This record gives sequence, C-alpha cells and structure tokens, in this order.
Amino acid sequence: MIYYLLQAVSTAIFSTVATIWLIEETLINLMMASFLFVLRIACHPLMLVPMLAGSYYVVRKVWLRRRQPVDGDTVPGLRSLSRTPRIGSYRSMGSLSARSNDSCDYDDEEVRRLQCS
Repeated sequence: MIYYLLQAVSTAIFSTVATIWLIEETLINLMMASFLFVLRIACHPLMLVPMLAGSYYVVRKVWLRRRQPVDGDTVPGLRSLSRTPRIGSYRSMGSLSARSNDSCDYDDEEVRRLQCS
C-alpha cells in the first residue's frame, strides 16, 4: 500500500516537473523564433536604408538638442535650452529646512506658507 502511494506521489511530481519544463522550452523556442522573424524583417536589404536614415535623423535631432551652443551659434528651429532644471530640487517640495538654498524655487511668501503648514 505505501509503495503504491509513494509511486503515485513520485509520478505526480515527475509529471508536474516535466510539464513545467516542456512549457518553458516551448516559450523559449517561441521567443527565439519570433526574435529571428523580426530580425529577418528588420535586416532585409529593403528595410536597412529607411532604418539607417531614421536612426540618423533621430540621433542628429537628439544631438543637436543636447549639445552646448557655441558663442554666436544659432540653430534655426531649435529653442534655446536653459541650464536650470525644469523641476525644483527634492528639498523644495514642502521642506521645513532653514537652509537658504533649499527653497530657491519659491518666493519668500510661498516659503513662509509652506513652513507654517
């Protein structure tokens, strides 16, 4: 009786592990096949030219926005970016600190209101 019980438990464990292994192997094969299919389409000679042109356009656009302007250099169509961050420092978000540079993004009245609340 115990032998048959142990055999049933062993078979159940083996079947579960084999099923999980088979599902994992199937998913890995599906991912590899889909990646190779996408790679085959993307690297087709007719697709390489538009992809290279698009990549050049995007990289050039990002590079022109991030580069430092040289004196007297004006690039038409690009806004001049300021050197200050758009959002305040993390300390200025309701900080009660008395440091002078922590609340530099607010005027004095707003700082007093934040410290009182």
